[in-house]
Amino acid sequence: MQKLVIALVLVAAVMMVEVTGQDSMLAPPDRPSEFRSPDELRRYLKALNEYYAIVGRPRFGRSVNKRSADNFLFKTAKKLDYGFLYDDEDWIPQY
Repeated sequence: MQKLVIALVLVAAVMMVEVTGQDSMLAPPDRPSEFRSPDELRRYLKALNEYYAIVGRPRFGRSVNKRSADNFLFKTAKKLDYGFLYDDEDWIPQY
């Protein structure tokens, strides 16, 4: 029983760290209302460049193998049956 409780607490802690850590990573740097020195502008532009380097990075192939939940749950066919458009009762779709 103790191992189960420890495992659940550990999983909950990891999930909380994962969720709360994403906000700070994806947030753009705060822009000052006024740049008081060239060095301050340089630091802001560097932080902004790092932000766009992470957020704007192309993610090739990440969604190629993903299936929608609808296709997975209901096994929808790729080809649609348009037989209802025809008057012929004997019409059978040929694939």
